[in-house]
Amino acid sequence: MLLRMKRWWIAAAAGTVLVSSLGVATTGSYLKTAWRGVGKTIRDATPITFELERLGGMIQDLEPEIRRNQKVVAQLEVEVEYLERETAAARAEQEQSVAQMRKLREALGQEQPQYQFGGQSYTREEIERDLARRLDQYEERRAQLAAKEQLLEQRHRTLEAASAKVVEYRRQYEQLLAKAETLQAELKLVEQAQAAGSLQFDHSKLAQAKQLSQDVEKRIRVLQKLVDAERQPSGEIPVDADTRPVTVRFDELLGAKE
Repeated sequence: MLLRMKRWWIAAAAGTVLVSSLGVATTGSYLKTAWRGVGKTIRDATPITFELERLGGMIQDLEPEIRRNQKVVAQLEVEVEYLERETAAARAEQEQSVAQMRKLREALGQEQPQYQFGGQSYTREEIERDLARRLDQYEERRAQLAAKEQLLEQRHRTLEAASAKVVEYRRQYEQLLAKAETLQAELKLVEQAQAAGSLQFDHSKLAQAKQLSQDVEKRIRVLQKLVDAERQPSGEIPVDADTRPVTVRFDELLGAKE
């Protein structure tokens, strides 16, 4: 415990000296530089295979992000689809309302005591009240339709931007995946080249072995000649030698030609 406290006081004193002599900004710069040096040393000492595994893990961590954002885009697409249906239905309803109001307006253009619609009679005042009610409803729904159309336009822009981001994110992800595979293949090639370059042969020992094999071969040949010489003693008369003419020997061995 006392040793740790002593070390702490030494480090604190050294830091105080640095601050007092160099200043706060300069001391911070020194510390940052030292920390970067330590980080670089650690990175340089880390095996490349480990770094590639770490890269693969980081790429795998991107997959949930892609799926999550793709789900957001899918939800936006569904919302836009339903909003388009609602907008189209509201627009068709407004068009139908305008067509009906036109009929009422055309009827009011004629002075009649009674107006016939759907097999029933209506007074002019009833037609005017119904047309006024329809106009009020049309204006209210027109404002609602304009709001929906504006919202639909915004949703379209949001969907396009989100889709573009997901596509770009996935493109970069696929590039990283391909890059990681390329780096893995390149590392294997480098390791194979290193393994081939690290092969070392002692050619002097190979030459000695070849020379020894040649010497042994010569000695075997000498022994073989000695054995052959012992099998046929020199000076003896060849009693059993075949002295017949060559034609007789040929006819006996291969048969005479008729």
